[in-house]
Amino acid sequence: MLIKQTDYHRIYRVINSLLVAENADPSTASMYFATFGAFVLKQHYKVNATPKGGLAAYNLGGTVLLFADHRDDGYVTGAGENFHCWIEADGWAIDFMAPAFSQNATGLSVAPKMFQRPLSAMATELNGLGQSGDFFYQAEPDAMARRFADWHQHGAIGDLAAIAARWFRRSPKQMPASISVENQDGKQRSVPLVGQPLTGAW
Repeated sequence: MLIKQTDYHRIYRVINSLLVAENADPSTASMYFATFGAFVLKQHYKVNATPKGGLAAYNLGGTVLLFADHRDDGYVTGAGENFHCWIEADGWAIDFMAPAFSQNATGLSVAPKMFQRPLSAMATELNGLGQSGDFFYQAEPDAMARRFADWHQHGAIGDLAAIAARWFRRSPKQMPASISVENQDGKQRSVPLVGQPLTGAW
C-alpha cells in the first residue's frame, strides 16, 4: 500500500468534514476528494499524486457501480455529466470518496471501505469486473481539463485544500478533533472532524 489505512481514513474524514461544513454532498464531490487528497499526499508523502477524471467502474461486493453516460451509439463515456474523479500516485489508484459510495446510489448497500489498489490490478475492460474490488478507469483528459479549469476559478478551492493539508496528521500523531475556518465575512467557525468508520478495504 502507498499509505496506511489509518491515514487513508484520516484524509477521507478531513475532506469529508470540510465538505459537510460547506453544505456540500460528499457522495457527489469526487473532484474535491481527488484534488484535496492529491494535495495532501504531495504535501505529507512527497509523492507524485495526480487527480484524474472520466469513466470509473467498481465491483463493490458483487454490485457494479458505474460513473458514466450512455451515448447514442450504445457505448458509455466519462466525458459527460456522470463522470468520476480519482487519484493516481506512484502506480497506485486511490479514491478517497469510496467510503461515501453507499450514499451515492439509491438502494446501494455498501459498507464504507478504503479504496487503494495497484494500477496494475485494474481490469483491462469495463466488462471484466468479475470480483469484488475489481475496478476500471478510462480517463477523459480533455473533458476533465475543462472542468478543472472552470472549477479552480472559485477562490475558496485552494484555501480548502490548504486547510485539509494543515489539518491532517500522519498516524500515530494525534489528529485535532476540529479546526477553525474563516468564512467569507471573516468570522471564525469550528469545523468538527466527521466521517464514517471504515470496515476494511476493497
